[in-house]
Amino acid sequence: MTRDEADPAGSYDIDPETGEIRATHTDTTGLTTTMRAGEKVEARYPAPFTGYPGAKVTNTTRVEQGENLFVTIEFTTPDAREKVVAFYRAQAEEAGIDPEIEVSGGQTTTLGGENARGGASFALQVTRVGEETQGQISVASGFD
Repeated sequence: MTRDEADPAGSYDIDPETGEIRATHTDTTGLTTTMRAGEKVEARYPAPFTGYPGAKVTNTTRVEQGENLFVTIEFTTPDAREKVVAFYRAQAEEAGIDPEIEVSGGQTTTLGGENARGGASFALQVTRVGEETQGQISVASGFD
């Protein structure tokens, strides 16, 4: 039996050794979307975003669809949360994103925005916990 090309197809598996999750879906137009998530998944950011200097990446989720990329990266650093927010605010502005949303309360700051013309958006949440700052950044590039 052959697969009807008009039917969507996909796969999903979990690596028993690393716990990495992998999923692939091809829609009826032939467009393939892949997702990988786990501690050892490469933290690859859409330009001009980069990892926070010296931070330890604790988890990455990456979704690719053609040239489009969505990534969520969780990290820790001993630096103050204000320093992390300033670092990513500068990168967002370099990407043409106006960080129009900023909310701080207690030990947490959330920052986010989009560049609709450039198809880019980002969201950052950082929380100071004891002697470290825990962060999560999500960046999308190319999605409508």
